[in-house]
Amino acid sequence: MCESPLRNGYRSRAAALLALALLSSCYLTPDLNFAPPIVCRTTTDVVSSIYLIGDAGEPKLPEPTEQDRLVDPVLSHLRAAVDESVAVVGPDRTLVVYLGDNVYPAGLPPKDQEGREHAERILEAQIAAAGRARAIFVLGNHDWNQAKENGYERALAQYEYLSTRAPNVEMRPPNACPGPDAIDFGDDLRLVFGDLWSAIYHEKFPDAGLHEACDFPYEATGLPARYRFRDEMRSTSRRSILLIHAPLITSGPHGGYFPWREHIFPLRVFHRDLWIPLPIIGSIFPLVRLMGVTDTDLTSRNYRNYHEAMDDIFEPNRPVLVASGHEHSLQIHVDPLGTFHAVSGAGSTRKVDYVRTLRSELMAIAAPGYMRVDEYQDGTLHLTVIASSKASRPDGLIFHTCIL
Repeated sequence: MCESPLRNGYRSRAAALLALALLSSCYLTPDLNFAPPIVCRTTTDVVSSIYLIGDAGEPKLPEPTEQDRLVDPVLSHLRAAVDESVAVVGPDRTLVVYLGDNVYPAGLPPKDQEGREHAERILEAQIAAAGRARAIFVLGNHDWNQAKENGYERALAQYEYLSTRAPNVEMRPPNACPGPDAIDFGDDLRLVFGDLWSAIYHEKFPDAGLHEACDFPYEATGLPARYRFRDEMRSTSRRSILLIHAPLITSGPHGGYFPWREHIFPLRVFHRDLWIPLPIIGSIFPLVRLMGVTDTDLTSRNYRNYHEAMDDIFEPNRPVLVASGHEHSLQIHVDPLGTFHAVSGAGSTRKVDYVRTLRSELMAIAAPGYMRVDEYQDGTLHLTVIASSKASRPDGLIFHTCIL
């Protein structure tokens, strides 16, 4: 059995690299032990609903003459579901969280720059999908333009646009800060928001002014003070949900899992239609990524430090759920503390990616869609996965579990 490079240090990473180089059939499985989820039932009513959708920043858009139409299949499906929730619990108790990468490929340009109008249309499609519900946007690595020098400028541009767009639309954490930033929602939930790439940007460009704008200290690593996240979850009797772009558990490419086609057709990472075979040479790209050369992968130093920092402050039932995007798939995992991890980054149909099987996994599917968390009157929380692919059942529901 292969050892995980995320859990067993550089020797295991080297073994994994060799295995990939030989294109063996072995795949990486982290050593996670967890109890099976509790199946729960309730006869009470839903009191609040949260929709989780990430990486929706490349939707199908209408013709310029029909800008008010919502034509993207995932966003249209989402809008119909949101409208049903609004009818049941009301707009103030229905929330849509966009989990980052809201504008591909490089975030929202400042006013009067090339690409601004198209980027605004991308955001408007997502705003339209939220309807009358509350909509909260979290920034992702593409919104930061991969933490390049103009990344802060683009992150702030999106914050300013969304902050003035409508009363039910906002970005968290505000001002493109790394967090934590928390709000109470529903009867018994605290939502805690964070942003890894804000911290990464500050480390790369410490004189850009981000530190002063966010008005709280960073650790020496450049990461936001981890214990502030813990304190946000401890300071209330409410159950906490952590909402971030970067997943802490994933069975997709950002976790170091690559299908054979990535070795044969490596250029598809730049454009999905580049089916140009480059065998042997093509294996270099996934091997280099496993070495942690990009901050978008869990094998990188900054991402790994963030992962370990969160592991250090998690406690049983704090948080009860980590919701993220980044991977273009739908995944649910459970960690050894019993925390559920919902990876919902399949908001753009043209970006659906690959998943492998991990021991931590309850379900994983490479299909477009989103997830929903329902809070019931008796306190139970239900997590539902809805896929928009033609292969799913007509109602789109493909997985459902109680998360506490």
